Amino acid sequence: MTRRPLVPLALAAALATACSSTQAAAPKATPKETAEDLTGVHEKQQGNEMVKTFDLFHEGRPDVWEYYETAAGSDGKPTQRLVRKEMDLNDDGKVDVWRWYNEKEQVVKEALDLDFDGKVDEVIYFDDKGEPIKKELALDFKGKPNTWKYYEKGKLVRVERDTKGTGKVDTWEYWEGGKIDRIGVDTDGDGVVDQWIKKSGS
Repeated sequence: MTRRPLVPLALAAALATACSSTQAAAPKATPKETAEDLTGVHEKQQGNEMVKTFDLFHEGRPDVWEYYETAAGSDGKPTQRLVRKEMDLNDDGKVDVWRWYNEKEQVVKEALDLDFDGKVDEVIYFDDKGEPIKKELALDFKGKPNTWKYYEKGKLVRVERDTKGTGKVDTWEYWEGGKIDRIGVDTDGDGVVDQWIKKSGS
Protein backbone atom coordinates (compact mmCIF):
# COMPACT_ATOMS: atom_id res chain seq x y z
CA MET A 1 0.00 0.00 0.00
CA THR A 2 1.22 3.45 -0.84
CA ARG A 3 2.05 5.41 2.30
CA ARG A 4 0.26 8.66 2.79
CA PRO A 5 1.87 11.83 4.13
CA LEU A 6 1.63 12.52 7.83
CA VAL A 7 -1.74 14.06 8.73
CA PRO A 8 -1.50 17.28 10.78
CA LEU A 9 -2.62 16.44 14.32
CA ALA A 10 -5.10 19.32 14.41
CA LEU A 11 -6.78 17.96 11.28
CA ALA A 12 -6.70 14.44 12.64
CA ALA A 13 -8.43 15.58 15.82
CA ALA A 14 -11.11 17.40 13.86
CA LEU A 15 -11.80 14.40 11.64
CA ALA A 16 -11.85 12.06 14.59
CA THR A 17 -14.78 13.76 16.27
CA ALA A 18 -17.00 12.79 13.36
CA CYS A 19 -16.23 9.07 13.10
CA SER A 20 -15.75 7.33 16.45
CA SER A 21 -16.86 4.06 17.98
CA THR A 22 -16.57 2.71 21.52
CA GLN A 23 -15.67 -0.76 22.77
CA ALA A 24 -16.07 -2.26 26.24
CA ALA A 25 -13.15 -2.81 28.59
CA ALA A 26 -10.93 -5.87 28.09
CA PRO A 27 -9.07 -7.99 30.65
CA LYS A 28 -5.96 -6.41 32.12
CA ALA A 29 -2.73 -6.80 30.16
CA THR A 30 0.82 -5.79 31.02
CA PRO A 31 1.67 -2.43 29.39
CA LYS A 32 4.85 -2.05 27.37
CA GLU A 33 7.15 0.56 28.88
CA THR A 34 10.09 0.92 26.51
CA ALA A 35 10.33 2.30 23.01
CA GLU A 36 11.87 -0.94 21.77
CA ASP A 37 8.68 -2.79 22.76
CA LEU A 38 6.46 -0.65 20.53
CA THR A 39 6.58 -2.31 17.13
CA GLY A 40 3.88 -0.58 15.13
CA VAL A 41 0.88 -2.33 16.68
CA HIS A 42 -1.62 -0.92 19.12
CA GLU A 43 -1.60 -2.31 22.64
CA LYS A 44 -4.47 -4.15 24.28
CA GLN A 45 -6.76 -2.35 26.68
CA GLN A 46 -5.48 -2.21 30.25
CA GLY A 47 -7.63 -2.84 33.33
CA ASN A 48 -10.95 -1.01 33.10
CA GLU A 49 -10.04 1.04 30.03
CA MET A 50 -12.62 1.91 27.41
CA VAL A 51 -11.42 2.49 23.86
CA LYS A 52 -12.78 4.85 21.23
CA THR A 53 -11.68 4.23 17.66
CA PHE A 54 -11.64 6.66 14.75
CA ASP A 55 -11.51 6.00 11.02
CA LEU A 56 -9.80 9.10 9.63
CA PHE A 57 -9.48 7.85 6.07
CA HIS A 58 -12.97 6.32 5.90
CA GLU A 59 -11.64 2.94 4.78
CA GLY A 60 -13.50 0.82 7.29
CA ARG A 61 -10.69 0.34 9.83
CA PRO A 62 -9.45 2.36 12.81
CA ASP A 63 -6.62 4.86 12.45
CA VAL A 64 -6.79 6.34 15.97
CA TRP A 65 -7.34 4.60 19.28
CA GLU A 66 -8.15 6.64 22.40
CA TYR A 67 -8.07 4.80 25.73
CA TYR A 68 -10.11 6.06 28.70
CA GLU A 69 -10.38 4.89 32.27
CA THR A 70 -13.06 5.60 34.86
CA ALA A 71 -11.95 8.11 37.50
CA ALA A 72 -13.55 10.48 40.00
CA GLY A 73 -14.25 13.93 38.57
CA SER A 74 -13.95 17.25 40.40
CA ASP A 75 -17.50 16.75 41.65
CA GLY A 76 -16.68 13.28 42.95
CA LYS A 77 -18.76 11.57 40.28
CA PRO A 78 -17.28 8.92 37.94
CA THR A 79 -15.98 10.29 34.66
CA GLN A 80 -13.97 8.99 31.72
CA ARG A 81 -10.36 10.23 31.62
CA LEU A 82 -8.08 9.95 28.58
CA VAL A 83 -4.96 7.99 29.56
CA ARG A 84 -3.32 7.17 26.23
CA LYS A 85 -3.72 7.44 22.49
CA GLU A 86 -2.34 5.66 19.44
CA MET A 87 -2.41 6.93 15.86
CA ASP A 88 -1.77 5.52 12.40
CA LEU A 89 -1.31 8.75 10.49
CA ASN A 90 -0.22 7.41 7.11
CA ASP A 91 -2.82 4.65 6.84
CA ASP A 92 -0.41 1.74 6.50
CA GLY A 93 -2.00 -0.32 9.26
CA LYS A 94 0.79 0.42 11.77
CA VAL A 95 0.76 2.77 14.75
CA ASP A 96 3.06 5.78 14.18
CA VAL A 97 2.40 7.86 17.30
CA TRP A 98 1.83 6.81 20.90
CA ARG A 99 0.84 9.30 23.64
CA TRP A 100 0.39 8.93 27.39
CA TYR A 101 -1.57 11.38 29.57
CA ASN A 102 -1.61 12.32 33.25
CA GLU A 103 -4.67 12.78 35.47
CA LYS A 104 -5.23 16.24 33.95
CA GLU A 105 -5.19 14.75 30.44
CA GLN A 106 -1.90 16.48 29.68
CA VAL A 107 0.62 14.65 27.50
CA VAL A 108 3.51 13.35 29.61
CA LYS A 109 5.14 11.08 27.03
CA GLU A 110 5.04 10.73 23.27
CA ALA A 111 6.68 8.13 21.03
CA LEU A 112 7.05 8.58 17.27
CA ASP A 113 7.87 6.33 14.34
CA LEU A 114 9.32 8.97 12.01
CA ASP A 115 10.04 6.77 8.99
CA PHE A 116 6.98 4.49 9.23
CA ASP A 117 8.97 1.27 9.57
CA GLY A 118 7.14 0.12 12.71
CA LYS A 119 9.99 1.10 15.07
CA VAL A 120 10.04 4.03 17.46
CA ASP A 121 12.61 6.67 16.48
CA GLU A 122 11.91 9.33 19.09
CA VAL A 123 10.43 9.45 22.58
CA ILE A 124 9.65 12.78 24.24
CA TYR A 125 8.94 13.30 27.95
CA PHE A 126 7.05 16.41 29.11
CA ASP A 127 6.66 18.25 32.41
CA ASP A 128 3.29 19.38 33.78
CA LYS A 129 3.55 22.61 31.76
CA GLY A 130 3.85 20.77 28.47
CA GLU A 131 7.55 21.57 28.08
CA PRO A 132 9.93 18.80 26.95
CA ILE A 133 12.34 17.62 29.63
CA LYS A 134 13.95 14.71 27.78
CA LYS A 135 14.12 13.29 24.27
CA GLU A 136 15.38 9.85 23.30
CA LEU A 137 16.30 9.46 19.65
CA ALA A 138 17.29 6.51 17.48
CA LEU A 139 19.17 8.51 14.87
CA ASP A 140 20.07 5.37 12.95
CA PHE A 141 16.34 4.53 12.67
CA LYS A 142 16.88 1.04 14.10
CA GLY A 143 14.52 1.52 17.04
CA LYS A 144 17.15 1.65 19.80
CA PRO A 145 17.97 5.08 21.32
CA ASN A 146 21.52 6.33 20.81
CA THR A 147 21.03 10.03 21.59
CA TRP A 148 19.48 11.62 24.65
CA LYS A 149 18.61 15.31 24.92
CA TYR A 150 17.85 17.02 28.24
CA TYR A 151 15.97 20.28 28.70
CA GLU A 152 15.40 22.79 31.48
CA LYS A 153 12.52 25.23 31.15
CA GLY A 154 12.19 24.18 27.52
CA LYS A 155 15.84 24.90 26.68
CA LEU A 156 18.41 22.31 25.65
CA VAL A 157 21.12 21.94 28.33
CA ARG A 158 22.78 18.59 27.61
CA VAL A 159 23.06 15.98 24.88
CA GLU A 160 24.39 12.48 25.54
CA ARG A 161 25.40 10.21 22.66
CA ASP A 162 26.35 6.59 22.14
CA THR A 163 28.48 7.05 19.03
CA LYS A 164 29.99 3.55 19.04
CA GLY A 165 26.80 1.50 19.35
CA THR A 166 27.87 -0.08 22.62
CA GLY A 167 24.76 0.89 24.56
CA LYS A 168 26.81 3.28 26.71
CA VAL A 169 27.05 7.05 26.51
CA ASP A 170 30.51 8.10 25.29
CA THR A 171 29.99 11.74 24.35
CA TRP A 172 28.48 14.59 26.38
CA GLU A 173 27.57 18.01 25.00
CA TYR A 174 26.81 20.82 27.44
CA TRP A 175 24.75 23.70 26.09
CA GLU A 176 24.40 27.26 27.35
CA GLY A 177 22.44 30.05 25.70
CA GLY A 178 21.55 27.91 22.71
CA LYS A 179 25.21 27.07 21.95
CA ILE A 180 27.56 24.22 22.82
CA ASP A 181 29.72 25.24 25.75
CA ARG A 182 31.89 22.12 25.94
CA ILE A 183 32.05 18.52 24.73
CA GLY A 184 33.38 15.62 26.76
CA VAL A 185 34.46 12.29 25.27
CA ASP A 186 34.99 8.90 26.95
CA THR A 187 37.81 7.27 24.98
CA ASP A 188 38.23 4.06 26.99
CA GLY A 189 34.62 3.03 27.65
CA ASP A 190 34.59 3.48 31.43
CA GLY A 191 31.77 6.04 31.42
CA VAL A 192 34.03 8.93 32.46
CA VAL A 193 35.11 11.89 30.32
CA ASP A 194 38.75 11.50 29.25
CA GLN A 195 39.01 14.39 26.84
CA TRP A 196 37.38 17.80 26.49
CA ILE A 197 37.18 18.59 22.78
CA LYS A 198 35.80 22.07 23.17
CA LYS A 199 35.39 24.55 26.00
CA SER A 200 33.84 27.99 26.00
CA GLY A 201 36.43 30.65 25.24
CA SER A 202 39.05 28.18 24.07
